[in-house]
Amino acid sequence: MKLKLDLHPIYNDSRQIEASLQGIIEEALEKRATEVEIIPGKGSGALKKAVLRFLDRPEIRARYHRIEKDGDNWGRLFIHFRFEREQAAKAVPAPRETVTFDCFCCAASVKTPLDREALPETRVVECPACGSPNRVTLRTDRQGQVRVSAESGYEG
Repeated sequence: MKLKLDLHPIYNDSRQIEASLQGIIEEALEKRATEVEIIPGKGSGALKKAVLRFLDRPEIRARYHRIEKDGDNWGRLFIHFRFEREQAAKAVPAPRETVTFDCFCCAASVKTPLDREALPETRVVECPACGSPNRVTLRTDRQGQVRVSAESGYEG
């Protein structure tokens, strides 16, 4: 089975591109597809580089066998999957979900793991850029979306 993802319609929406790439990888694993064709297009090559960076992430790289660049059309990539009988019984663990928020002090982006089972939750997360403690409150709203608020974690 072969799946295809054309990125032309969403070339300028990085969030939707990442979600589409994640979705096609998961769909290929679910359907046990042997190949996924991704079409970033020729253009300047920036979108193709972004796709390759996404595919090179360790948690994504562990899910497929190899990448092939089309020699005749450099505007497309092929991701090959190999399924073995023992591998079919093993589920590939999904990457741990994280949330990103801005540090209250320096406005740098800070990531923290998300455990939806433990919500609502308040924890202190140190900013990797400035070292400030951020008291982070994680809650879900009525639509099930995670809401994050950060404030000073300094006691006093």
